[in-house]
Amino acid sequence: MKLTPSLRIDVLIIMLLTGISTILILSVLSVHYFISGMEKTMQSVMYSQAQDQQVTDGQPQTSHLFTVATRWQDLPAAIKQNIQLEPSEFNVLYKAIIGGSPIKPPEKGFFVIKVLKGDEVRYVSSTLDSKAGNKAPPRGMPFFVVIVATAILGIAMFTLVLMLMMRKVARPMKRLKNWAKGLNNQQLAQPIPDFHYSELNTLAEIVKTSLGTVQESLEREQQFLGYASHELRTPIAVIRTNSELLQKLIHKGASPEKQAEVLNRIERAGFTMTDLTETLLWLNRQEGKRLSLTSVSLGQLITQLMQDLRYLSFGKAVEVIVNTDDTEQLLPNTLCRIIMTNLIRNALQHTAEGRVIIAQSGCKVTIENYCNSDTFDAEDLGFGLGLELTKRLITQYEWHYQSTGLGSGRKVSVVFGDGSIDGTDEVANDGLASSSTR
Repeated sequence: MKLTPSLRIDVLIIMLLTGISTILILSVLSVHYFISGMEKTMQSVMYSQAQDQQVTDGQPQTSHLFTVATRWQDLPAAIKQNIQLEPSEFNVLYKAIIGGSPIKPPEKGFFVIKVLKGDEVRYVSSTLDSKAGNKAPPRGMPFFVVIVATAILGIAMFTLVLMLMMRKVARPMKRLKNWAKGLNNQQLAQPIPDFHYSELNTLAEIVKTSLGTVQESLEREQQFLGYASHELRTPIAVIRTNSELLQKLIHKGASPEKQAEVLNRIERAGFTMTDLTETLLWLNRQEGKRLSLTSVSLGQLITQLMQDLRYLSFGKAVEVIVNTDDTEQLLPNTLCRIIMTNLIRNALQHTAEGRVIIAQSGCKVTIENYCNSDTFDAEDLGFGLGLELTKRLITQYEWHYQSTGLGSGRKVSVVFGDGSIDGTDEVANDGLASSSTR
């Protein structure tokens, strides 16, 4: 099974290796500089002894731990035995260490240096013997043990601090992971929690924005499917009804004019379905572009829709009064058709018994329905998917819309294009063509 790399473990290992390597390098440098410092100190003291002592050939001077001579052969035999070669360079410390380990001091040490006092060459030697008692025993732990202990303590402290830091960082990261994993529609609507670090907050904002965009796209797709299934019911019903009617006319041998009339209704329903689909796609994409304008007669449109939707009033005691004129306006035809279809359909569907009045004057349309049935529900009137789509389209074009409850019905007014609703709509106006169906 392939193991998935963990960012947390990788960072922890890299930081540990870096910290431990740094501490070990510094510890080695500490040992080096400690030994180098001891040698420099010994070299400085021996140089001072060479300058201070008065010596002649064959008469070396011994002071404390140091012997000063003008000739190599005048130095102690132990020095010549352990440092077999005469120093060739001036001011360089030559040494020979016997015994000792990192945790134990050496048993003996032999040191010699060659210096100049004026034009005179002098040799200074020193012998340190722990058994002879000429060196004070070290107090406390050996320096190497101190350095190693310090290095181990430093590594332990660094590891502890790193673990605490990783835990502090991992906690908000785990919160971010759990928050992103459990995001839903309700949480997307809520503010983003504070994850302590600005980088994590930025990442959470990116995650929320991305998921919000996906959610909006999904909602738009769902709305499109809902709108499409709702709006295509009428043209599909028209096609099915007129197809059955056309089959009967063909079977009975009806005149070509009647057959052509039914065929035109089927063709018009097909064009309506195409326009509806394009309009819904345009609305779903939320583009800022406007649909093309054509010369539309709202009166003729209402007459056509009443023919297409008359099946909704079959078997009902509903009186339908239509008052229209022949005014034509530059409007998006399909949008007007969708809006009028929904409003007329709502009025017919929610009137089981009563009256529906449709009045059109210019670019203003008013639809009223009065329901005499006991099943009337004022909360149900004018609501639903069709009205939601109608409101979106009206809002998109900034047309004027007004819906008012009438107790046993509802009154809806729409002004297509620039205009205003004065609130004093007349059901019938002079010069309007009027029709009544039952």
